[in-house]
Amino acid sequence: MADLNVSPTLRINEQVKSMWEDGKDVLHLGFGESRFPVHPEMKNALMNGMLNRSYLPSSGTEKLREKIAGYYSKKLGLNFSPEQVIVGIGSKSLLFAMIYLTDGDLLLPKPSWVSYSAIAKLSGKAVTRFDLDRSCEFRLNIDTLNTAYDSAKRKGQNPTMIVLNTPNNPVGNSFSQADIEAVATWAKENNILILSDEIYSLLTFKETTHTTPASYFPDKTIIFGGLSKHLSLGGWRLGISILPNNKIGDQLKSGFDSVAGSIWSCVPAPFQVAGETAFSHNQDIEAYIQLCTEIHSIRTRYAYDSLKKKGLECPKPTGAFYIYPSFKKWSEQLNALGILSCSSLADHLLNEYEIATLPGIAFGDDPENLCIRLSTSYLDMETDERAQHILDIFNSDIDPKTFMKDHHPRMNHFLSRMDDFLSTLN
Repeated sequence: MADLNVSPTLRINEQVKSMWEDGKDVLHLGFGESRFPVHPEMKNALMNGMLNRSYLPSSGTEKLREKIAGYYSKKLGLNFSPEQVIVGIGSKSLLFAMIYLTDGDLLLPKPSWVSYSAIAKLSGKAVTRFDLDRSCEFRLNIDTLNTAYDSAKRKGQNPTMIVLNTPNNPVGNSFSQADIEAVATWAKENNILILSDEIYSLLTFKETTHTTPASYFPDKTIIFGGLSKHLSLGGWRLGISILPNNKIGDQLKSGFDSVAGSIWSCVPAPFQVAGETAFSHNQDIEAYIQLCTEIHSIRTRYAYDSLKKKGLECPKPTGAFYIYPSFKKWSEQLNALGILSCSSLADHLLNEYEIATLPGIAFGDDPENLCIRLSTSYLDMETDERAQHILDIFNSDIDPKTFMKDHHPRMNHFLSRMDDFLSTLN
């Protein structure tokens, strides 16, 4: 238990809220919560489900699973059946169940989302990390993957699972079709189960195509998703998973029913009913998802372009709402300020400039890389009223440059404060 810590993302969110209550003007780039208003169709769907008060099947109602199977079959160009689908209390519960139920240990990209390693630890699984290629936009690299696999074997571990997350948190990029195919082929050759976290797949930017490894290795790929990101419904905690259509999937489904039935019983009934609408190919909801994705893209690319002009090194975002800059080129100047790691860098930005971020070490990165994750989703959308204002302004067919310059004061304050900080280094 001593090794377990509070989730860094949840901790920084509570810390920022406490600082706001104390009257501090903290700019919140530490928490990856999409902040758009709840779509009216989803509000109505939840209201219509409120009188459903009975326990439901642990893996989800048949109607909801049918909707999910049809939705992802169309989105991914594959053929899924309702029997392959399970739902949980957010995708975290599903990831935990799948890792817990699978014999063997875990291979994780470096960097990767904070909860993967914590879930592995809770499940008693060892973790070996493999580096993403920083010299090439944090691409997947089979050579480094082989090195990590061999290293795990030498340490007496039994690597049987690999996590892939695209679009990626914390980096904000998407893995290419070629890279996904290469890793899927590698996994097949080494009999590795792929845990494909595709929670951001519907927030893939226009010029990028999302690819699932299930297209190349369906027999041992588990897909994870939910409503949190593309519909801004993080607090609803409705996660989905699609299992392989074979004996492995059947065994995991049976095990999942035991885990869920023993801990949380089922996803609350009203949210399962509302979920049917989310996965019904509703034209208004689909248009809303595209609209929100476009706004995420404009906001995130605006911040990225500005940071690049300031000399920061970071991969170009192609999905979600994250930027992952490195300050390593200024390591000598930072050391002179007593900033020796990404953690002390994040502390310095929070305490001296009131910019909340997350250090790369929270994502398993090496502290000396001096990386931080910036989430653009909160700025100028801190309240429901502000979020609605951003949506209304964008819907008025405003020019994107004017949209960012005139209607994002907190985003521009962040960039100004970052200018002030970088001026101390140059």
